[in-house]
Amino acid sequence: MFRKTKDKQTVKTPVSKPVVRGPASLSVITQDTHILGTIISDGNIDFDGTVDGNIRCQNLNVRKNALIKGDVTAEVLNVYGKINGLVRAKQVHLYKDCHVEGIVMHEGLIIEEGAFLDGKCKRMDKPTTRETMPVMDPEEYDSALSGNNIRLIN
Repeated sequence: MFRKTKDKQTVKTPVSKPVVRGPASLSVITQDTHILGTIISDGNIDFDGTVDGNIRCQNLNVRKNALIKGDVTAEVLNVYGKINGLVRAKQVHLYKDCHVEGIVMHEGLIIEEGAFLDGKCKRMDKPTTRETMPVMDPEEYDSALSGNNIRLIN
């Protein structure tokens, strides 16, 4: 009399795809921006504003109108503008008309004719990451600046 029918329905559960990070993103900070504080990015920054604080990112381009008063930590640093502070980067390129005052810790350094550098250059022989880069306290920074200074003016 009564029949039981079993409907076999297959329930498909969604399969999540693994998260794959693409190329690093680019953050652009324009000339009309003034930042008071720290900027941290896992990507690249094209900086043309003013910051009173530190910047840490993968690649940093300091444009002609930029002014950074603080520490900079990056893998690759291209400077066209002004930096006043401690610089830590694997590759540093100081372009013509840039102005850098402070300590430059690097694995590779290129200084073009016409670049201004007042401070100390210190080569880091070991490959470093952002997490293993040494932190310099303010007293060590001041004493390093009062020691062997380098001034390149062309």
